[in-house]
Parts: sequence; structure tokens; C-alpha cells
Amino acid sequence: MSTVYFADAKVRKLDRDASLPAKFRRLLESLDMGHQLKDKSVMIKMHVGSGIGYTTIHPLFVRLLADYVKECGGRPFITDVCGLDAKRGYTQEVTGCPFYPATGVKDSSFIVREVPEGYGLQELQIGRVVQDADFLITFSHAKGHGNCAYGGAIKNLAMGFLTGKSRTDVHMTVSARPYWQREKCRFCRLCVKNCRCNAITLDKKNGMYIEFHTCYYCMRCVAVCPTGALTLDEGNYISFQRALALSAKTILDLFRGETCHINVILNVTPFCDCLGFSSPSIIPDVGIAASRDVVALEEATLDLMRKQKYIDRSLPGHLKLHSRKGHILQRIWGKNPYIQVMEAEKLGLGDREYTLKEVV
Repeated sequence: MSTVYFADAKVRKLDRDASLPAKFRRLLESLDMGHQLKDKSVMIKMHVGSGIGYTTIHPLFVRLLADYVKECGGRPFITDVCGLDAKRGYTQEVTGCPFYPATGVKDSSFIVREVPEGYGLQELQIGRVVQDADFLITFSHAKGHGNCAYGGAIKNLAMGFLTGKSRTDVHMTVSARPYWQREKCRFCRLCVKNCRCNAITLDKKNGMYIEFHTCYYCMRCVAVCPTGALTLDEGNYISFQRALALSAKTILDLFRGETCHINVILNVTPFCDCLGFSSPSIIPDVGIAASRDVVALEEATLDLMRKQKYIDRSLPGHLKLHSRKGHILQRIWGKNPYIQVMEAEKLGLGDREYTLKEVV
């Protein structure tokens, strides 16, 4: 059973040493990786976001991590498919280490790996930067995601080393399973009229398109279809989560060095940081969790989020809670956020059973 270390965001006394940044430093020491960082090139894999998003990992925590690596004798650098953004505080002067694009400045520096049958993919184009370090630290912002309900360390690994083409291919796995039969459709548009999420587009010229990022899988469209032209089921979003787990495994197999995984469970929004803007947090700040086991970390992160109370009126736009029970992210998106963790365990990336050890 793996150990997951946890630094609670709550400040129990008015003392600098009791605040989260101070706890984060002690959390890093608890991971017992300092001796492995000496004289090593250390890759910090982040998703730094873009645009006017302000809920990504605060640059202070990035600097604390980079300083810790350097104090241990390591040479840290940050990598992502998004570039650093000075207006949001991500610069080398602030973070304390350089940034290297994961797939090169032209998105053309990659290694091709074939994908086994059954994943809706032919290949993955993986940035060569994955071979440029001795030690890998995934430093992820835990938040929601429309296609898979949750994005954390697995998604950071799975998508953050891929070229734009492969990221698109992985996202399109939600459509890999056929869900509409044109020959049966009368184009009565009952499915469109009854969709709670406005996720369906249907016309005789272009056929049917479902925006699975928005789809809640309530299955009303299937129920009201008078001809059985729709065969939609949860396998569509499960296909995406399976692809995430496989991509993460492929990248870790290619890396082959020592790894550590850290999830920052602060400013938890319902959608991914790649949208380039932010909305209010949907739950109170939780803290920071870390483990050498990525599967245990993701399981613990989701469990910690599940214990929090929803912050009323925090959801943007058309989003709403579709049920009163279950994980907060499943209540919003209609998708089980644990699927990708289960799939990662099946692929041998770690163990869902864990012991949570709080760092005080």
C-alpha cells in the first residue's frame, strides 16, 4: 500500500510556519527524494495554462519546488506544451529555473509510439524532452474536465507531452464508438429538443454531432428517439479515460527514470486550465498531496475532493449539479472521475489502495 503525503490548506494558527507554503516544504522533505536529485537533471512537468486564467498553480509553489531541487543538488527545468506567461507570473526569474517546450518550439520534436488495438488510436507523438532528464516530477493542478470529469497527474502526463495532433487524436477517442445511424434517423430533432446540455447538433446536410465535453450522459436523447437511431452509452467517455491512462503509461515507460507526483488541490474549477480563463472555485481549498505512486495519488486526490462541500452558485454558464449524491465532479459532468485511475492501475502504474499521512 503506497503512502500519500498531504499538506492541509487550513491554517490552524496565525503563524507563518503553519501556512501551506511552509507545509509544502516539509511535504517535499517527507517524500525522501532529496538524495536522488543530486547531480541530476530534474524535469518538472506542469500545465501552466494560458490566456487570462488565474487558477493555475501559484508561481510561489513552483519556486519553492525548484529551490528545493537545487538545494538537493539537482538541476530543475519546467516543461509543458504551453509556454511560460509573464503576465501570470510564470517567468524564469520568478520560478527559478528554465523552461523547455515539450515538443520543441515548432511542435515537431517528437518520438512516435504505436498504440495497441482497442484504444481508438493509431499512434502517439511524444515530445523528445521526456528523454532529457534523470528525474521527473509531475506538478499538477487538480480540477475538473468536461470529457473525463477530472484532470490531475495522469492527465498532465498523458496530454502534456504530446504534439497538437496527438492531443487532438486522444480527445477524439470520445467519438470512436459509433452512436448514430443515419439510415434510421427521421430528423425529427426530438433528441436536440430534449438535450439538457445543448450538446447535440443535427441536420440533414451534416448529420449528427455530439459535443461530449458538454454531454452529461443522461440518455434522454436515446430514450426519446422514436426509431432507435441513437445508441449512445458511457463507453464514449470511458474510451477517453482509457486513452489517458495508456498515454501516461507510454510516457512513463519511455522516461524510465525515477518519478514523483504532486497534486495542488487549490482553486478547483470545473474545467481544464487550457481554456485560458477561470471561474470561481467549486469547493474550498483542500491542500497539496504527493506520492511516488501516481495511481495512489490520484485516488487520494479524488477522495479528498469528494469530502468537500460544494460552494453554492460557483458554477459558470449552463453548468449545474445534476444530482445530490456522488463525487462533485460526477455531479457536474455526469462522468465517473475514477475511471482513468482504475485504468491506470490495470496498466500497472500503481495501486489505488493508499495510506494518507498528513504533514503538519
